[in-house]
Amino acid sequence: MNIKKLNINYIIGFTTVSSVIIVFLTIQTFAGKGFIDLTPTNIQILLVINLCLLVSFLSFVFYKFFNLYLINKSQNIIGKKTRTKFLFYFISLAGIPSIIIAIFSLIIFNFSIEKWFDKKINEAVTNSVEIAKKYLNEHQGSISKDILLIANDFNRNKDKLIDNKKDFENYISAQAKIRSISNVYIVSEIGDFLLSFPDFDVTAFSRPDSYILSAAKSGKPVIISSAYTNKTYGMVKLSNFENTYLYVVQNVDPQIVNYIQKTGEVSSYYFQIKNNILNLQVTFMIVYIIITLLLIFLASIVSINLSAYVTKPLISLFDASNEIKKGNYNIKLQETNLDSDFLELNSIFNQMVDKIKDDQKRISLSGRFEAWNIIAKKLAHEIKNPLTPIQLSLDSIRDKFKNQINTNRDQFDQHILLINQQIKEISSLLNSFSDFARMPDPIFEKINIIAVIENSINPYKSNYQNINFVLENGITDPAIKCDRNQIYRLFTNMIKNSVESIMEKNNDLKSGLISIKTNEDDLFFYFELIDNGVGFPVKNINNSIEPYFTTKTNGSGLGLSIVSKIIHEHEGNIKFSNNETSGACINFSISKKL
Repeated sequence: MNIKKLNINYIIGFTTVSSVIIVFLTIQTFAGKGFIDLTPTNIQILLVINLCLLVSFLSFVFYKFFNLYLINKSQNIIGKKTRTKFLFYFISLAGIPSIIIAIFSLIIFNFSIEKWFDKKINEAVTNSVEIAKKYLNEHQGSISKDILLIANDFNRNKDKLIDNKKDFENYISAQAKIRSISNVYIVSEIGDFLLSFPDFDVTAFSRPDSYILSAAKSGKPVIISSAYTNKTYGMVKLSNFENTYLYVVQNVDPQIVNYIQKTGEVSSYYFQIKNNILNLQVTFMIVYIIITLLLIFLASIVSINLSAYVTKPLISLFDASNEIKKGNYNIKLQETNLDSDFLELNSIFNQMVDKIKDDQKRISLSGRFEAWNIIAKKLAHEIKNPLTPIQLSLDSIRDKFKNQINTNRDQFDQHILLINQQIKEISSLLNSFSDFARMPDPIFEKINIIAVIENSINPYKSNYQNINFVLENGITDPAIKCDRNQIYRLFTNMIKNSVESIMEKNNDLKSGLISIKTNEDDLFFYFELIDNGVGFPVKNINNSIEPYFTTKTNGSGLGLSIVSKIIHEHEGNIKFSNNETSGACINFSISKKL
């Protein structure tokens, strides 16, 4: 594994994830919904971070494309132009719309920014703030007037109230109703509760804040509104009472307080953004560029993988075609882990290669068989011509000298016998040559293949009772189209070879086995012959169908060649192999299209 490439991929992945997070935080901050406050300092920090990410992404995009360019330039890959075109189309399909959307988004954003801060909106925000302030001032002014009037009434009636607590409480209740004030209290200089409405629950009283008490000591009324409690607090010193203060709490409509609070927040947010409009535009532009580059970068990665996924089967097809052009018909395309269309394409290609391979093999075999026929005819002719005079001359010599030779007569007879044996072997070989050369063209007709096989087995079955002959039929209809004589000759020849192989391995034949199995599919009838003889020599197993090749002492080397020729003329195939334990295995087929 390339460590440098792995590190680069880790860096790219880390930067991509970081970019997504930073872009999300930036957008959330601008929208005012993030946990980062929208302040000038934060905007500048985000601007710097996004600039760094922008430079990083530009570098990675450049690196990826440059690396791809170097790979295509350095490697002479068939189909790389197609892959490059696919890659260009995929990236264009993702990149061009992203760039167009980014450009229009930036234009619309800048136009919207200008509209946000035009004169009318600025005046509307300012006026809203002023209205809120005026309302608040008016409300506090009203409370201030009411608290002064109540204080004056208390001061004027000090003598009547100070000694009669119940009257004082009723008077407080009456003042609250007249002035429409929610709560009126008399408190000490440290905020302790002294008096309020009749039957008032002291536990419900809340001590005023210290800064209100402190401000009220000047003698002027103090009015403070709180948006958190939706109340307005007022306090003034009662001048005719000793260290006594009037403390009022007026409830404010929560909806109005909320409007005022939101008006202030919106105003602050508005002017905060207005003061940072340039940084906002630049940062937003960078964020959009980063998002666009991120999309293009991701599209590039997806496009590279997708183009590789799409073009890989095509490149494999180009490579395989190039191998076939060179004469290599053993090439095979992958037929798994692909889309159905590519699987079908590869399957068709493999079938075509197999057909071409079979056709080439048939053409080659036809040529070889024709050449072997010519050689066999010529050998039979050239050897047979002098063989007859030799036999006649030998017979004449034997007849003339058999009565004249008295000494070493046994030696004479032995030489004559040896010459006769050699002439018979040569005659037998000539007969094999003649049989191979004179094989007629096949006559195809419907025959019972099982009956033919049994007829081939029966003579050997009766003569070699210690050999177990097994026939397993897997053909539904045994009536197949073939040449009866040639197929009979084929099975007879193979069974004969198997018997001789078993005899060579085990002379007593006690454990001999010859098994013949038949089967079929839509195109061929299949046959398998297995024995437990000596098998084929491993180093010469591919030469088994060559004429004149034999491993037997007295073999002509034409038996399996004749078998191969018969299979060839029946448009089938034949394969020679050895069993895992011992013995030979011959698999051959006959076409159903004869």
